[in-house]
Amino acid sequence: MRQHTRITFRSIFRIKVSDCQTDQLIGYVGDVSESGLRLLSDAPQDVDSCMNLRLRMRDRDGELRKVDILALCLWSQENARTGYFESGFRLAQDSEAFAHLVGNMRPMRRVQS
Repeated sequence: MRQHTRITFRSIFRIKVSDCQTDQLIGYVGDVSESGLRLLSDAPQDVDSCMNLRLRMRDRDGELRKVDILALCLWSQENARTGYFESGFRLAQDSEAFAHLVGNMRPMRRVQS
């Protein structure tokens, strides 16, 4: 059972996800909650792998915000309708910056259970 409601995005290009070490783009956030995120990408992710991810987005003032997280891939599958691979990630360790990012989005976003 889901602990937190998800925040979905109309544009999947809102939050970019890259590898922390190489800064190579992996994909985009489809939805996010305090405990994790759904990644949309061109390739499947390795289930049970821990990844150092960097989330990048512009805030309301146009400033670039970056948040680094360690996340565990719980599942990965292709969405036949969109052609993207969708992967579910849970935070592998607490991140105050990630919690702050999600908390700031909540009042402004449509929430889905």
